[in-house]
Amino acid sequence: MKKKMLSGKVAVISGANSGIGLAIAKRLKDENVKVYDVSRTLIENPIFEKSFVCDISDSVRLQEVTEEIVRAEGKIDFLFCNAGFGIGGKVENASLESIDKIFSVNLAAHIKMTKLFLPYIKEGGKIIFSGSLATIIPLPYQACYSASKAGIEIFSRALATEVRDRKIKVTTFMPCDVSTNFTAARVVETGEDQKEKNGIANAEKSERNGATPDYIAKRVLKIVKKKNPPLRVAMGSVGFGLTGKLISFLVRIVPTKFLNFLVRKIYI
Repeated sequence: MKKKMLSGKVAVISGANSGIGLAIAKRLKDENVKVYDVSRTLIENPIFEKSFVCDISDSVRLQEVTEEIVRAEGKIDFLFCNAGFGIGGKVENASLESIDKIFSVNLAAHIKMTKLFLPYIKEGGKIIFSGSLATIIPLPYQACYSASKAGIEIFSRALATEVRDRKIKVTTFMPCDVSTNFTAARVVETGEDQKEKNGIANAEKSERNGATPDYIAKRVLKIVKKKNPPLRVAMGSVGFGLTGKLISFLVRIVPTKFLNFLVRKIYI
């Protein structure tokens, strides 16, 4: 799909005010796509047709935003379910409030967002979910985050079958470590266990030395342009020569216990 073929198309991105979401928005704008941002905080940026202040876990506000965008455009071509956050620490140390919130934002809100926008997605449109390598390699001390992202990936695969006859494509991209403000924004709830603290510190160090958001956005744009993109795409690396593609391959052939052993070596 050439640049002129994307011109005038409409994209909605949750969490486009920073990180991967903003990088995707910039790439789309360069392709003359009209981009709408749906984020918790307002960002004044000319790349957006409009930026909506919206906690996507607020169903009433999310519906209002959907209706306003549809009134303005009549349809959308690309929906990017990208917003999310992480919590770090043992499950036993996580607050019930944090557990409720991470599944509400990372999983339930994007299911609702998909449901609201789906009637207006054009034939040939795409729904793209921001997943994580933690979808296939669950991370210690990030169990709830891993589960929320795994839920998104499973939802996206089921959704792909439902919308196949409408010629709408669904993909989850699964980054490895990416250097964004996601790391600083992580809710950390720990006890006195030094392994727990070390595990979180190692994960944060790996993230800060990870891929740039634009590296991920460049690859996401390739998904947008593909006529038949894959259901899921692993991107980036986590060190020790382990790229997303290699890990995806290892998951299919290596015993699960050995994969958990590798995770312990990397993160603990």
